[in-house]
Amino acid sequence: MESRSDRWTRYALLTAILLGAGACAGPVKSLYPPRAGETPRTVYVINHGALHTGLAVRRSDIPRGTWPANRDYAGFKYLEVGWGDDDGYRKPLTSGIAVKALAGSKRTVLLSDGFGALREKLENPKFSVVEVDLSAGGFARLCRHIEQTYALGETGRPIRLGQGWYRARGTYSAFNTCNTWVAVGLRQAGCPITPAYCLTPGPLLHQVRKFGRAVPSPGSR
Repeated sequence: MESRSDRWTRYALLTAILLGAGACAGPVKSLYPPRAGETPRTVYVINHGALHTGLAVRRSDIPRGTWPANRDYAGFKYLEVGWGDDDGYRKPLTSGIAVKALAGSKRTVLLSDGFGALREKLENPKFSVVEVDLSAGGFARLCRHIEQTYALGETGRPIRLGQGWYRARGTYSAFNTCNTWVAVGLRQAGCPITPAYCLTPGPLLHQVRKFGRAVPSPGSR
């Protein structure tokens, strides 16, 4: 008869195996990588330092009819978006704000930033950028992931909260952070990434660098 100790050992072993399998999620082969001869669409994972990451794309790559809010940045070549807790994003971070957000916050926002060249991001020494080539189908799914995060008003338009800010959908928590949101977008695009392991920038970037390319800073060229 199996003892309680043996049962716990077997359970722990099974859990470790399942977690290990989850950490090694493979690509969605119908989406990633881009097929030979296909012109890839590139997404840029932008690390802002200790806490936040975002996704940036060339506006000209966004499929027609998808992600309408991108038109608010018609004068820019690139558009970056990041998702997070309202207070945590838009106010000086305190321990109280952090605890409240990590416990679960439905007051979420999207931060948008239009820019003309990647070097504008890399000029900040705290920032780093990893680029990932996607198939057209994968890129379209990524754009829909971003579009569906916008909360809509009565007219069906995204709710603007001021320059660069929009009301968002989704609940922020210790288990669903801005980094998780980035990882979910990449997984939607078919990339071999496990969002559950991407609560902070470190594990997210560790996974992304396995299938992406680090963009060198201007001073390293």
